[in-house]
Amino acid sequence: MSPQCILFVGGGSLGHIAPSIAIAKELQQQKPDLDVRFVVGDRPEEVEFVSRQGFSAVSFSAPRLGWNFLWAFWRATRRAHTLLRETQPSVIFDKGGFVSVPICFVARKKRIPIVLHESDAVSGWANWLVGKWARAICLGFEGSMSGTKTRFTGNPIRPSVMEGSRQKGMALTGLSRMRPILLVLGGSQGALALNRAIAAHLSSLLEFCDIIHLTGHGKSVVAQNPPGYWQCQFAGEDYPHLLAAADLALSRAGAGTIAELAAIGLPTILVPLEGVAHNHQRRNAENAVRSGGCILMEQNRLSTSLVPTIRHLIEAVESRQMMGSAIHTLYRSDAARQIAEVIVQKLA
Repeated sequence: MSPQCILFVGGGSLGHIAPSIAIAKELQQQKPDLDVRFVVGDRPEEVEFVSRQGFSAVSFSAPRLGWNFLWAFWRATRRAHTLLRETQPSVIFDKGGFVSVPICFVARKKRIPIVLHESDAVSGWANWLVGKWARAICLGFEGSMSGTKTRFTGNPIRPSVMEGSRQKGMALTGLSRMRPILLVLGGSQGALALNRAIAAHLSSLLEFCDIIHLTGHGKSVVAQNPPGYWQCQFAGEDYPHLLAAADLALSRAGAGTIAELAAIGLPTILVPLEGVAHNHQRRNAENAVRSGGCILMEQNRLSTSLVPTIRHLIEAVESRQMMGSAIHTLYRSDAARQIAEVIVQKLA
């Protein structure tokens, strides 16, 4: 008898995929005989990332809203029919994004149970729609969706995120550890606005801190690295060590990134990306700020507020430590276990 298959669906960024890795590994611990597979977006790094974690993955090109949406969606559902016929999943776990909609649409028609995880503080249209079809909905932020199917679990992170070494982080970057370190990150795809703000104020910032800057692929704007500044496009497996080396973070407000920063207790200045997907990053940031561990900074205030805010937090060691303890309260250590248990329940 073939093992039961769990199909993890979601893509468009590594923020959709990394939490699923944590859940998949927890699921394998609970039921080692399961066949766990991934369907991700059509960016090559997504398949590569999943494969490095030891799981099978296929890419799926999903339709986006536009003049040809209906035709593209019909074609996507045809591919989804083929995919589900080949994999025969017992449960689909949906992490969100456009990739998931045609697959979950077909799964609903085939009566395959769907478990949805909404990581953000407000749902986009894709998760809102799949939520209508799902048998269970796990929430990263309490109250982001309502109904009897919902359960607050928090946002899972990969265990490796908490296993970083400050010593290895310093060795990777070549920084001296003589001054506090600011970590700048814009999510898996980078944030050009943050990169430009750092470049514009780099000399002022380097007067009182060192900087580790994760720029995103093709988004670096600092041509040469002055002393005290280290940049890379994508950290990969070194990411936990860079987190461990930092004293303060400047970040976009993706749900997965906030969960990772909370897990290690890193005080953070959040600059939400505005005007996309129901302003979910702003809602995420507003929720995180209520913990006391984050400061929300508007993108249009970067030119005037960035340097004084970072300087204040770098110099106010006690305040920074209090923020670190406060942001850690957002961490849900059992999120992956709870979600895996929900998936297992739907196998029956």
